[in-house]
Amino acid sequence: MELPDSLWAASASAAPATPPLLADAVADVAIIGAGFTGLCAAIQLAEAGISCVVVDAAEPGWGASGRNNGQVIAGLKQDPEIIEKVFAGDMGQRLVAFGGDAPSKVWALIKRYGIDCSANRKGWIQPAYTRGGIAAVQRRHAAWTQRGVKAHLLGEGALQSKLGTGKYTLGWYDPRGGSIQPMDYARGLARVGLALGVRIHAQCHARKLQRRNGQWHVSVGEHLLKTHHVIVATGAYADDLVPGLRKSFVPVRTAQIASEPLNAEQLKHILPGGQVCSDTRQLLTSFRLSPDGRLVMGGAGATSGPSHQAIVPYLQRAGNELFGHLGPLRWAYQWSGCFAVTTDHLPHVHEPEPGLHISVGCNGRGIAVSTSLGLCLAERVMGASALELPVPVTSIEGVAFHRFHRFHRLGVKLATTCKRWQDRLQ
Repeated sequence: MELPDSLWAASASAAPATPPLLADAVADVAIIGAGFTGLCAAIQLAEAGISCVVVDAAEPGWGASGRNNGQVIAGLKQDPEIIEKVFAGDMGQRLVAFGGDAPSKVWALIKRYGIDCSANRKGWIQPAYTRGGIAAVQRRHAAWTQRGVKAHLLGEGALQSKLGTGKYTLGWYDPRGGSIQPMDYARGLARVGLALGVRIHAQCHARKLQRRNGQWHVSVGEHLLKTHHVIVATGAYADDLVPGLRKSFVPVRTAQIASEPLNAEQLKHILPGGQVCSDTRQLLTSFRLSPDGRLVMGGAGATSGPSHQAIVPYLQRAGNELFGHLGPLRWAYQWSGCFAVTTDHLPHVHEPEPGLHISVGCNGRGIAVSTSLGLCLAERVMGASALELPVPVTSIEGVAFHRFHRFHRLGVKLATTCKRWQDRLQ
């Protein structure tokens, strides 16, 4: 499977050698999926002297890990007070802390291993797009400052000077956030894993899992991988390898577009401080500058279909509405990918059988959350109890009507239309 024609694929460093699995193999842990979750788990395990084999149907970073906007954002999709209502007591507090601390895991890995991925820790800004968004901004600012984050509110003038647009009147700044070049991060993690002795095999489709005599047998093409533990980290690209997993979330396709390099006047005004931004639209709009000075926008539309052509015009229109006063924007790249949305908009960890560990559902907060999930799954493999994990271990439950493919696509399309109208009405 080839990489999409994205800015990140075009500008990333060369991929490390990850040849296909050419013979039967044995390891302590088999990891299926070479995205951020699988690679971070492998690094953590290898550091502890645990042998790992990672297999991927394509290559490291091929999926959501290498296709996103590159924003590293703190917190989960649900706000802290909601999480603490759903999970009372210590569990809720630990889950909130897990999301809040997630960016620090990314920055720590990058620093520790010297990963060259254009890491930028200048913070994240979330401006309000609607009247309801103003209340959300105020609520989130209060929630995180109460938890010790040095966040602050930004008025209309401050937003205009920091973003380069006058479309917003209130926002909040979170110093924990920032950005990376996501494909470089994925390939950097792969290089670290390889240096630690992790065996990474690309173009290898894991087709069957069987548990025999307390050991897992993973069928990878014509070869067999024997292991004590299996980590499934395929995210939105899950197939039927694990019964029911593919139907436990909704894969949503979002698009990214990147401009040609901005001129000096545009760079003077658009995000001059290096922050990244995503607003409060129901179908949020994210924007940032790439390392080579391009405007990269994403997320203004969503679909479950195979193409992003219906989404791109919304993104281009949003870019022109925000920054058209600074001169024309010429778009050079467009690409898309899928991320997993769970019904509660929270990450899920599953252990349907002994020694089988699964995580899914970053819900659009993939870089920080998937990195942290990988580290958590590694801790579980190394002996941490399920009760010690900051994300509760739950059973796999299907999304209603998921088996009806036509209804699934219609449902995503209807939800997208409704969310756009909600923004317009507000």
